[in-house]
Amino acid sequence: MRAHYPLQSLIGSGEEITSAAKAVAARFDLGRVRHVAPLSGAGRRNALIETESDAWVLRVGTDPANLGNSSRGLATGLDVLRRERYFAAAIRDRAQLPSPWPYEIDAACDLLPRPYAVMPRLPGTTLWWSEDQDWEAVGVALAETALALHRPAWPAAGNWDPATNDITPFDQNAGSRCRARIADLIERIAITSEPLDDESRTWVADQATITDSAPADHASLIHGDLVIGNVCMVRSDRTWSVTGVFDLENARIGDPEEDLVGHLWWACYGGRPEAAASFVRRYNQERPISPRILVYLIASMLDNWEFGRRNQEPWYGGARTFGEWARPLYAAAAQALTHLS
Repeated sequence: MRAHYPLQSLIGSGEEITSAAKAVAARFDLGRVRHVAPLSGAGRRNALIETESDAWVLRVGTDPANLGNSSRGLATGLDVLRRERYFAAAIRDRAQLPSPWPYEIDAACDLLPRPYAVMPRLPGTTLWWSEDQDWEAVGVALAETALALHRPAWPAAGNWDPATNDITPFDQNAGSRCRARIADLIERIAITSEPLDDESRTWVADQATITDSAPADHASLIHGDLVIGNVCMVRSDRTWSVTGVFDLENARIGDPEEDLVGHLWWACYGGRPEAAASFVRRYNQERPISPRILVYLIASMLDNWEFGRRNQEPWYGGARTFGEWARPLYAAAAQALTHLS
């Protein structure tokens, strides 16, 4: 199935991509280009540029119509790149984690048809669930990264504002924001050819209950899609460590528990529940996880269902309804949480 907004559809054939990459390399003094190749992920908007001295990533701005839930409302693909640059700097400076920096943006649209960014390629490799790895160790490494992101406190939860290039506080608490997010997703699914069936709607309503008795008391920088596909890792003996965090278009300041659920259910989806269990166990040692994580879990899976169905992604096997697909994953993720002490 053809991916949405592939790099080839924006620039052209392999030769045209190479020609564009050479022009970009000349503009930013990256050195003589030796190799260019499209990269998977991120809507296939990225290309690897290898020069005589280093490796770089060319990232073409996205169409705002296909942004994740937290990025909706950004006016242009340029704003998405600016948002990523803001959080790449924040991750480097405040969390002291490797991020794609320097993050250079070109909005002239003379070399490419959309604004684009150029950044160093982060060291390490990106894993996938089909690989034979020590998945417990991978889960621990990702938990260490989540903790590093979440330790620095921010004054208030909020979203990046393109007008100020800074964080504008939300006008709702975490519970209200999550309820509004779920309601918005249900409404957007309702206008498609496959609205939520009654059983799925009832199940979501039953699970998605947030009480204000245990609100989030710590605003953190959250990645927004903290999964193994958005980090680089290296292995030393039996220990894995994260060597870079990227794909920041959904980053914001919010409840750190929002950042845990992506890996939690994706690990179960990938058949690696041990990576989910070790992740939450290590994270909980430093930051106890609250029951509200289960509501974020529902919201995350519902967001994926809306995006995947809208773009006809082949992620759901033979599942005919959201409940049919999500219930087993929810149960597996909840099982990982039951082992917390």
